[in-house]
Amino acid sequence: MKFYIDDERYEQLRRLAEERGLTVPALVRSLVLRALSGEERELEEVVGRLEERVAQLTREVGRLGVELALLAKRVEKLERERRGGA
Repeated sequence: MKFYIDDERYEQLRRLAEERGLTVPALVRSLVLRALSGEERELEEVVGRLEERVAQLTREVGRLGVELALLAKRVEKLERERRGGA
C-alpha cells in the first residue's frame, strides 16, 4: 500500500517511529492494524482513564505542595522562637 503525506507529517512519523525503535513503515503498519482491530478505541479509553488519573495526581501534588509550604513556615517560626528563647 502506498500513500503520500507532506514532509512535515512524514517527519512527525519518523520521529515517533524512532522513539519507538521502529521504521516508519513498521509504525504505520502497526497503527493501521491497531485501528482496524478496534484496539484503537480500547487504547483511547485507557488513555482517557490515565489522563484523568494524571489530572487527579497533579491536583494532589499541588495540594501537598501547599501543605509542605505551610509546614516549612511553621518550622521556620518554631526555629526562630527557639533561637530567640534560648
